[in-house]
Amino acid sequence: MALVELSYIKKLFKGGHESKGDPQAFRELLVMILARATDADAYTHPAEVDTVQAVIKEHLGEDISSADVRIAALSDIYESAPLEKCISRISSQLSHAERQSIVRALVAVLKADEHVASTEAGYFNMVANALKLSYADVAGLTSE
Repeated sequence: MALVELSYIKKLFKGGHESKGDPQAFRELLVMILARATDADAYTHPAEVDTVQAVIKEHLGEDISSADVRIAALSDIYESAPLEKCISRISSQLSHAERQSIVRALVAVLKADEHVASTEAGYFNMVANALKLSYADVAGLTSE
């Protein structure tokens, strides 16, 4: 199953049941959040896409093409439910460490082009809030 299909997430929003600890939840949420970050400031910088590819490889051990990153960034999932609601619902299935890992990966993507726009900062804040992370969690001041 291709990562960019976001099949697990789509299934949940079509009335499917959540299963705590399902690795597919982390995989797809990571891809969805990072891919969408590339479009947070309405300009997809190649460095951001490259960083998404590197982070996916590092965290999941899987390759993702630049075309697939762009496809995931524009997925129809965003039309079926507000992104914040989607992240919040899936995050309840993730461990604290997985949620922190997503935020750290998001920081890498947002800083990839050496410029963080206010819309990107707003996206980061929304994601951190939806992941139910405290300021201390986001700053890395808590133990895992």
